[in-house]
Order: sequence, then C-alpha cells, then structure tokens
Amino acid sequence: MFSLFSTPAWFNGWDLVFETIGLVIALLIAAYSWKIYQLNKENRFAYFALAFVLVAIGLSMKILTNGILYYTPVRDVAAEVLRPVAGTRLQFSQLLYRGGFFLEMFPMLGAWLLIFFISQKSRERLHKLHEVTQIALFIYLILLISIVANFKYFVYYLTASVLLGLIVLNYYKNYLNTGNKNALKVMIAFMLILLSNLLLVFVFLVPGVYVFGEIILLLGFLFLLHTYRSVTKLRRR
Repeated sequence: MFSLFSTPAWFNGWDLVFETIGLVIALLIAAYSWKIYQLNKENRFAYFALAFVLVAIGLSMKILTNGILYYTPVRDVAAEVLRPVAGTRLQFSQLLYRGGFFLEMFPMLGAWLLIFFISQKSRERLHKLHEVTQIALFIYLILLISIVANFKYFVYYLTASVLLGLIVLNYYKNYLNTGNKNALKVMIAFMLILLSNLLLVFVFLVPGVYVFGEIILLLGFLFLLHTYRSVTKLRRR
C-alpha cells in the first residue's frame, strides 16, 4: 500500500467527510458560474465554472484514493476490479496509486492556475500567439510538477501555495480598487485555502498538522459557499 505521507489514524475518514463537503461546494459554484455565463456570455464565468469542475475532479480523486487506503473492504474491491491492470499479484498497484495521486494534483493545480488568470485585470486573452504559448507552458509545468510531487509531495503544496498567494493578492487589489465586499470575502476564502496548503507542506515534520490543514481547507470552502450565497441573493433581487 502506497501513500504520499503519514496522517493521524484517528482522523482517517473525517478528512473524506470534509473533502466531500468541499466537492459539493465546488460543484454548486461551478453550476452557478455556468448559469451566469449562459445569461451574459462573459467568458470569465465559463472559465470560473471550469476551474471549479477541476477542483471537484481533484477532490473526487483524493476521496477515492484515500478511501482505498483507509478501508480494507474498499481496497479489496478495488484490487479485484483493477487486477487486470495491476497484475495478478498486484505488482503494479503502486503505479496505480501514483496515477490516482497525479489525477488529484493536476486538476487542482490547473484550477488554481485558471483562477489566477481570472482574478487578474480583465482583458481579452488567447488572441495573441505568445499568450497561447505561455498558457501551454504553464500547463506543461503543472503537469511536470504533478509527476514530481508523487515522489516529493511538498512540491505540490508549495506550488499550490504560490498560485493561491497570487490569487489572494489579485483579489486584494480588486477589493482596494472597487471596494466590493464580495471580492474581500473571496480573498479571505482563498487566504484560508492558502494557509491550509502552507500547513500541509510540513506534514513530514508533524503528521498532526494534516488535521489543522484539512479543517482550515474546509473553512475556506465554507467561506466560498457563504460568498456564493451572498452573490446569489443579490442577483435574485
């Protein structure tokens, strides 16, 4: 059985509950953003919907891989289903675990990168060749980082922290320029998610940090839900 890092045994399962709540929130935000896009055809809402679909995919893969790691019955079922791929003696199972972790990391980093672009000053994108190639380069880099992070997990959390830090900075600038309270709420939500990722960098030193990281991550998603509800109420008036 392969895992990226050690976590407190008593917390196994609780993190799945937290991530399931985050998954539902991500899907709600994605659905609402897509609904707004269909009404006004602003591309940034379509990108925002895509970003949170990627978040939902990343959380789904984390729930799946951790569920297999935590629970023997789930692991046994997965072993039987994947035996044709994993080998008769499951000799390739570690590769499958690494594949699961990759499918957890790559969508999440892609989502944070996309939200970083969205949070920048509005302007038309993808009309110039150098902008398209830059985005292609970023995709290549997060692909490479997701592979490397399977061997050095903290690379993933450090990269996510850098992207989230830039997102927080952009929303802070947005709040200063516009005074929009929702921009401030979004900034606080991403600041909590940033803090969660920063804490998870140090799991290798103190495994108990994982608990605080997951709790703060949940708080970040709940704050995003609160902002989502506020925006929804405003648009219904």
